[in-house]
Amino acid sequence: MMAKPNPLSAVAAQVAESMGKAQDKPHPVSMTLSPTEPTSVVPTKASREGKRFLGYYVEPIRHEEIKQAALDEGIQIQELMRRAIDAWMEQNGAEAVAAVARRRERRLANRS
Repeated sequence: MMAKPNPLSAVAAQVAESMGKAQDKPHPVSMTLSPTEPTSVVPTKASREGKRFLGYYVEPIRHEEIKQAALDEGIQIQELMRRAIDAWMEQNGAEAVAAVARRRERRLANRS
């Protein structure tokens, strides 16, 4: 029985392609580690400095799809989500920033 194609793999590939990374995408990580290799990549406090956490909840099946798409691309889920958000901001960022500025101006005007 063939595995059902993951629809998010196509999205991940499109995001990678839009970022010019399709040709040099990393190969999936091997599941066997040598004793000297770390078992996980944990962000350090320095890599988080000046940044804010952003996350959301998804259904278990969606999480598995996202996880598989990241594995297919050889990246972590966080990197897949960052690329997707960056691609969205590239397409919609100016409008999104303008909408935030308008809301901020309305809030400030209502406080006066």
